[in-house]
Amino acid sequence: MRKGLLFGAGQGARLAVLDLIKRSANGLGVKQIAAELGMSYMGVKAHCITLATEGYLTTWREPAPKGRPLMFYRLTESGEGLFAEPGLGLALGLLRDAGKLFGPVAPQKLLTLHYRAETERYRAVISALEMAERVRSFVKLRDREERMSSYLGNENGWEIHEYHNPHAALMRVYPVAISLEETMVGDVLGVPVRRSEEGRRIIFSPQ
Repeated sequence: MRKGLLFGAGQGARLAVLDLIKRSANGLGVKQIAAELGMSYMGVKAHCITLATEGYLTTWREPAPKGRPLMFYRLTESGEGLFAEPGLGLALGLLRDAGKLFGPVAPQKLLTLHYRAETERYRAVISALEMAERVRSFVKLRDREERMSSYLGNENGWEIHEYHNPHAALMRVYPVAISLEETMVGDVLGVPVRRSEEGRRIIFSPQ
């Protein structure tokens, strides 16, 4: 990610604000951010205003039951760009070159091999666990890989929510990667899953 390079080592508070907003489905208000991070309201507000002025956040308002509308902050495209993977351009270039050298199906074959390898990598860590613990462990692994993963479970079932997709640009060029990822997650967890998207959030749920 480019955030640390952009803001420098002394800008931990701004990075924390960006990460928290990134993990939200529809944006967050200053009061929510301050409560989550244990910071003062005015301190968070100052960071949000600065980030908005620099083009990384935008605001939107929602009617409140009483009083003035509630204001929330969301990431702009520039803000999302701070989470971009710097090596993705190389991967896209290699896939395009493979298509030119070996035919149009070559990129799909390479992606299939990649997701098979990912399946085995995850399985090596969590395959021996019981189902419920397997899902939670998978979420922890993905979160450490900066996919901003979270587990949502109740008596009716579970879902995995991911707020960062480092392969989003690749999937726009090669949509087959979407179904390959869906299959990979199902194979790792040992149950067929459905992959869906709501805005920039990815949801995996058992079929």
